[in-house]
Amino acid sequence: MADPHPRGFLTERIIERLRSAIMEGELQLGELLSEDKLALSLGVSRSPVRKAFAALEQQGLIVVRPQRGSFVFRPTARDIDDLAQFRRLIEVEMLRLAFRDKRGATLAAMKHAAQTMHHALESGDAVAAARADMAFHDAMIENCDNSYLMAAYRMVAGKVAALRSHRAVSPDQLRASAEHFQIIEMLERGDLSGASDLLGEHILKMADRFKEELPTERRPGRGPVLDRIGPLED
Repeated sequence: MADPHPRGFLTERIIERLRSAIMEGELQLGELLSEDKLALSLGVSRSPVRKAFAALEQQGLIVVRPQRGSFVFRPTARDIDDLAQFRRLIEVEMLRLAFRDKRGATLAAMKHAAQTMHHALESGDAVAAARADMAFHDAMIENCDNSYLMAAYRMVAGKVAALRSHRAVSPDQLRASAEHFQIIEMLERGDLSGASDLLGEHILKMADRFKEELPTERRPGRGPVLDRIGPLED
């Protein structure tokens, strides 16, 4: 009988599980990662974990340092600035294309995400707020209908999501939420130019907020990895 979970498929599942753990803050920025502990936690051998580390290194989510180990990425202030400049260029163009070709769908998705983020912040749910924040920006990305722009954005999407998830609910997030509603209001008035300018400013402000909360040293994980990263589901 053929193996229902071939080795390559198992590696892909581990990649997605670890990517999700980094993006949603289960693993800390700069945290040291142990192949042995993660393999035990996931209920697999070390080999697919090692392959997953290599794939996540290519995505920039893991940094492998010879003789020191593998770590969750931890950006410098310069990294965050460069990321924001890239996002501003690509997201503003995506917004223009999405507004031109799929205005109704784009606005509907942005509104839903903005409202979800607002409610999550009111209830103090930082993880849900981060997901909704990502959904707001994904609305223009998914509706721009340009595969090259979408592929370019995917190169940094994991890092952006991880930075969002490592922030606690704060007045800055409330201001970011308010900016989302301002962008939507401008788009509803047909002011694409104003909305594009505000989106660009919003992204640069987010970079400043990320830098303010950037850890100055590697943080230990929040409890044993076995408690945070459970075994893969069948």
